[in-house]
Amino acid sequence: MPADPWRYLVSVARAHTGLVMLGFGLLSVSGTAWVLLPWAIAKVIDEVLLAGTTEPLLPWSIVLGTVAIASSWVFVAGYRALFMAESHARVRTVRNLTDHLNRAGTGVRGAISPGEMVNLSTEDAHKTGSFIFQLGFGWMGLVMTAVGTVLLWRADAALGVTALVGVVLIGFVVGPVLSRLQHHQIAYRSSVATLTGQASDVVGGLRVLRGVGGEAQFSRRYKVASTHLRDAGYGVARADSWVQGLRSSLPLALIAAVTWVGARLALTGSITVGELSAAFGITALVAQHSGAMIGMAQSVIAAQVASRRLTAFFKTRSDVADDGTGAGARGPLVDPASGLSITPGLLSVVVSAEAKPTEAAMERLARYRDSEARWGDSPLGSLALAEVRERVLLLRDDYLFAQSLGETLRVGSAGIDEAKALAAIEDACAADVYSSLGSTLDGEITNGGRNLSGGQRQRLRLARALAADAEILLAVEPTSAVDAHTESLIAERVAAARAGRTTAVVTASPLWLSRADRVVWMVDGKVRASGTHAELAEHGEYRSLTSRQES
Repeated sequence: MPADPWRYLVSVARAHTGLVMLGFGLLSVSGTAWVLLPWAIAKVIDEVLLAGTTEPLLPWSIVLGTVAIASSWVFVAGYRALFMAESHARVRTVRNLTDHLNRAGTGVRGAISPGEMVNLSTEDAHKTGSFIFQLGFGWMGLVMTAVGTVLLWRADAALGVTALVGVVLIGFVVGPVLSRLQHHQIAYRSSVATLTGQASDVVGGLRVLRGVGGEAQFSRRYKVASTHLRDAGYGVARADSWVQGLRSSLPLALIAAVTWVGARLALTGSITVGELSAAFGITALVAQHSGAMIGMAQSVIAAQVASRRLTAFFKTRSDVADDGTGAGARGPLVDPASGLSITPGLLSVVVSAEAKPTEAAMERLARYRDSEARWGDSPLGSLALAEVRERVLLLRDDYLFAQSLGETLRVGSAGIDEAKALAAIEDACAADVYSSLGSTLDGEITNGGRNLSGGQRQRLRLARALAADAEILLAVEPTSAVDAHTESLIAERVAAARAGRTTAVVTASPLWLSRADRVVWMVDGKVRASGTHAELAEHGEYRSLTSRQES
């Protein structure tokens, strides 16, 4: 993906070269026809009305009709082509965002906020797409200016010079204002990203904020950020008001100047009455579309600001290398950093008083972090990342998207049939989730699983992991939000469902420990001892830790 904002915009346009070129060509024809319309009317005035004869009326009527049809129907076709190119460009940008997010994975964590992701996929994708659309109309304005200047020059050099100089002066006057507008838009876009990020954070943690009395502090922070956004918006509005004012007034000044020069020339007999009317009509059209060229410049600035944010996102990189090519690894998963080893075919339970070091060890074994971890004799880094993802599944407090229950369990998409999905729901003791959604896999889960309780969400995540039927399942505290009776049932059913398969569960719950084939005890992120639950219970510190969980 191009790292430069301008190159990214060019790549978006080049991806739809056919539609863009078709749109530019059709608008060029339409713009030329519009400018020729006043010229054809001028010929009717001079050769029919002033000459007092109707003989040239028929051919010029045919010319007028042809030009009028070309200026309208060809314009519609050009508009359609550019609109399709814009739509495809928006979709392409969103697809690029999705593809890069899949590649970068957790590498974007901390670099891009959820609110910023929303802005990138909506506002910025729209602006980079509309850039193509507005560029087409800016090009049409340039063609009309060129053709109009040539026609005015043919009538009289003074008219051509006046029109050309006027258009150039408009550019010199508006240019600095557009530069200032770009500066304000950059500041405004940054403020929008900050505010939406804060809003996204509070939506995700509103219940926690209320629990610890953090509403007042958030309100103050949000008020400060809102004030900055308002001030940035005022800056954009001030600059934009000047652009809009100049966009309306300067073309009128150009029309007045050309009309005044044309009237002087008509009085001296240098041009005819028809040519004077043509000068007015052509200048009015050129002036109108010089406003379109200013609009194109505004759109280019907005697209460049949006592209800058997009390319900043595209620069994020995965925190896991994807250059391995190995396959078919066998044996235990081993993490040298902690000494943790997951024995194949057994239910291992990892016990620790510290959550973060244990979860970090699981992330290394699932290759969510680059490390010296290995699978049998093969370093995990030497294996193809796609194979590791296919064979090793890490279950944490993962997100639930807005979709049906069947889609959440990947029924159909991953070769999972309804019977397998229902079995996973049963093994995870999530039958109440199924019944609360209408006892159908078509039941809808809202964004984040907000229509489910915390315990239901946790059991649904476990059901999703069981339905995936991965070769190795690493689960971090999969039953921390359920009661003891339900946890006992889950431990029993998961142990039975995955009998003979490699499963590791991070928990200090005796309900899991009593069913474990092997227990690993970790202290300060390092393995202290391993064995059965009964063997490790001889250690007082271990016994104290698991007894607290039991009580």
